[in-house]
Parts: sequence; C-alpha cells; structure tokens
Amino acid sequence: MRKMKWISALIVAIFLANSAAVAADIPDEQFVTLKPPTDDRYTGINFAFNETEKNTMSSLQGFTTDGVDALSRSTCSKLGDPGCEAGKYLQYNSQLTLCNTIQITDCVKSVTAKDSSGKIHVGKFVEDYPGKTKYTYEGNPSVNLPPGSSSFIVDFPEIAHKGGTQYLVIVSILGNRGLSETIFTMEDFTTAIYAVSKIQGDNFILTEPSTAVGKGVNLGGRPKTGPGGTACVQTDGKSCLIAWGLDVNTEFSLSLKLSTKISGWLHGRFSEAKSEIATASDGDQIVTLSGKPVVVPGLFGWFEKGKLPSSLIKEYGEDKFVDVQGAGWQSNSGQSYGPDGRPYSILKTAFGYDEGGLKEMLAWIDALSDKSAYAPTVWSAKSIRSGSQFERCMKGQSTLSGIVATNATIYIGAPPKFNDTEQTLDYKVAAPHYLPNGSEFKGTYNLVIRSEVARCIYGFTDAPVSATISIVSSDGTNQVATTLFSEKDGWIYLSANNFTFSSPILKVKLKQEVSKPLATPTKSATTSPAAAAKKTTITCVKGKTTKKVSAKNPKCPMGFKKK
Repeated sequence: MRKMKWISALIVAIFLANSAAVAADIPDEQFVTLKPPTDDRYTGINFAFNETEKNTMSSLQGFTTDGVDALSRSTCSKLGDPGCEAGKYLQYNSQLTLCNTIQITDCVKSVTAKDSSGKIHVGKFVEDYPGKTKYTYEGNPSVNLPPGSSSFIVDFPEIAHKGGTQYLVIVSILGNRGLSETIFTMEDFTTAIYAVSKIQGDNFILTEPSTAVGKGVNLGGRPKTGPGGTACVQTDGKSCLIAWGLDVNTEFSLSLKLSTKISGWLHGRFSEAKSEIATASDGDQIVTLSGKPVVVPGLFGWFEKGKLPSSLIKEYGEDKFVDVQGAGWQSNSGQSYGPDGRPYSILKTAFGYDEGGLKEMLAWIDALSDKSAYAPTVWSAKSIRSGSQFERCMKGQSTLSGIVATNATIYIGAPPKFNDTEQTLDYKVAAPHYLPNGSEFKGTYNLVIRSEVARCIYGFTDAPVSATISIVSSDGTNQVATTLFSEKDGWIYLSANNFTFSSPILKVKLKQEVSKPLATPTKSATTSPAAAAKKTTITCVKGKTTKKVSAKNPKCPMGFKKK
C-alpha cells in the first residue's frame, strides 16, 4: 500500500510539474483544468473559490410545483407572461448595469479605483456585456423585482493590467416570490471585479438558465455554464472575456443604488475591507464596498482510483458516493462511464462552506502536500445567512450588519461564531501552507461590523471599546500576526495579517474598560444572543444544498424539504 501511494504521488507530482512548465506564461486567472495524466480512472479536485458569479446572465423563471419539486418551468420577459402569472413560484437572476438616465435604481452608481499614490480614478463605461439576450426581462419595483440587465465593462486608462485597461463588473442578485406571496425576496447577492481582455471566436457556449424539471429537481438552480476549455469569465457566444491579474495595491470600490436592500452579512475576497451606507433622496439604499484584491490559493490534482492518499481514504472512508459526487470526466480515449456505471473519472469542484466542507478540503490539502497549484487574484463579495445566533442583535436591521473578508481558500460561510466561554467572535479558515512557487502563504482577515451590533452581542454601552485579535493554529499554539483595530462612522474595523495556514481559528475579543456591561454574563444569563430564546434546529435539503434552520418553530424555506 505504501508503494502504491508513493507511485500515485509521484505521477501527480510529475504531471503538475509538467503542467506548470507548459503554462508558465499563462496567468493563474486563466487556469484551465487539465485532463488526467493517463487513461486510468481518477478522482481529482479543482478548487480556488466559489465562481458562481462567472458566466451568468439575467433571467426570470416561473414554476409549477408540488411544493418541493419543479414540475414545469418557463422563462419570461416580464411578470404576467405565460408561465409567470400570479400564483406561480417565481425566481429571478438580476444582473445590474451602471446607472444611467433610464436605469436610475437597482444599478451600480459608480466604479472607482484608488492607486498606490492615493489618486482616485473613475471607471468609464464601455459596454454592457453580454448585453441584451433572449432572457433579459423587465423589472417591477412595485413588487421588489429588480431589472434583468447585464454585467458591464469599464475602462481605467491609468490602471493598466497585463491584458489592457478594461475591467468586467458583475453585480448579481438572486431572489424569489413564493406561491402565496406578492413581494419578491432577495436570496443572494454577489459582486466581483475582473481585469479582462476580449478574444473573438465562434465556439464559446452562451450561458443559459437551467431548464431541468421533474421528480427530484428542486426549484431554482444555478444557470448552465460553460465556455468549455477556455477560461472565459463571461461570454456572449461570439466573444469571450479572459481574466488577468489584479493589482493587489489598488483599492477598488463599487457604489450601489438599490431599492432591493442588502441586509445581513457579506463575506468577501479582498483586504482592507470598508463599507459605507447612506440613503438616497428617493429612499434607495446606497451601499459602497471597498477593498484591495487578494491572492487566493487554488487546489488541483488527480489521484488514481484505488490509490488515494491516506488523508482522502480517511476522509471518505466507506462513502459510496465519493466517485459520483463531482463533475464527470471522460477517459482520454473518450469513455464517459466505467464498467460499474459510474463516471469514468470524477473532478470535485464544489465544497460546502461549512464544517464538513472545511474538513474535506483539509484532507485534499494534505493529499496535495499542503501546496497550491495556482493562485489567482480575486475581488469579490457575497451575501451569507446571518443565522439565529445574531438574531436578537439584528432585530429590525434592514441594512448590512457586517463583512467578513479573507484570502483563505475556504472558510465557514457564516458570520463569526460567538464563543460563550471565551467571549470571542471565532472564525475558521483553511488554505495550503505553500504557494505554487514554494513560498509560504500569508493570510489576511478583515472583520467589519456595525458598532451597534457588536455592542449588542457583548452587552456593552455606547462608551468606547477596544479589541484583541488572536490566531490559534490547528495544534493549539498562538501565532504572532499584525493586527489593527479602529471604530469610525458607526463601524468597527478589525484586521489580522501575515498569519500562516493550514487551518487556524481567528478570535476577536472586544473589551470595554470605561463602562460596565449592561448585564454580567453568567451561565444562566449570558450576553450571547444565542441564549436570548430557546430554539429548535432542523436540517433542510434542496438537491446538494443543505441548510440548518433555527427558530422557536422552524420551517424549511420554499424549495427545501426537511431531512
């Protein structure tokens, strides 16, 4: 067994070394999955970060449903179209364009970049891309339905990258309207900025909404994606935008004007995160997100089936689905399935941003010798569920409560967890210890939290607070890192930098020396929001997605069913 493991590891090492040599001049932002090294059956991984904002377009869909499964679905250009009448379950994917004289709400107010000298540059609108498609739909602000516009390109003549001076801006909002509801509710918010250049061709696959229906097909679902073997971040079918490295010393900012308000928490891929929130004269929410791009290590590698490294054998054990959960991959000679009826090879690309996903990712990190295969630059932010733990402190909040930003490969996709025992806000992250060139990867972590929410969590008064940030390695030792704390304009900013991986826990502890807490924490009366009310937790599933719902009387969201 030991010899087999050694041979398998050697094949992968030679394969990755040859791949790196071939792709030496290709930026990591254009990384494309390589096929297995031989015609044997393999299990592999390709994961850098969740890329759901790539290759997507606006769409409005209506469903007939039995309450769980999609029995039929229609794509519509506006509410009331056949298939999108009142009484149908409706779901939208809204891509926002730059605000103009026609589009004055639910749009991007401005895109700016601050260079290393402190000079601010305003992005100049180039074009909507992919622009209007057959899935473009009309918005309806009276029922909280944002318009189905398009991602767009801006130009920064003085902020050049290796592919030119153009940047793709993606702001995506997903939402739905239940069978008995009249107003749409936002489900997810995603935004990203890519340095891009355009190439022409006729073999790019245009992204389309999912059309799947039938038993076992849950409501909604992400769109189909694909431009095959080309690293497109967006395509219109006749051209393709390929990505280049972002300058990690340039601070990019997006200002959004929204009638569909963002609330709860965001998790981001940037450093030195900042947020500003204001109200426009027409009542719209003005949200500005700022930060510098970060390098995010990516994992890639193939291991021959039956010869998995010990960490993967331990992780998957007797899991019967290890060779079907992932993207099916043909053999080099074109076989799609093996004699057992399962995909010839499996490439794992999706991992849950939860404890299970973190554990699985650490097994792969160990299998790949704690080293990343590529490391693209990233600027992005996504919404996350706030969870019941902060429910009391967010009551009545109709705006952002906080932002968590890190350059880790994977992390817990939820707000920091309040540790009652240590009175700390804990956050778990994971990444390879080494970059592709063998240098040690250094972590960044930003926590931006509304002052009133932080004080509520700890039971503090309005008096000034201070904070300590500690990084605890997986072996329990404390790391030394650069940490910063400040409070300004109703926000508390905390950051830790230059810590190492593979799986540290970041701990933030707020202190208030001037005033006593409103209530002294005890075992029976803690200041933790989790103790505010007794709740029951249930597990809800929709396809491969799992959610835990905690409440006095928990119910699964529309499209989910109780496990």
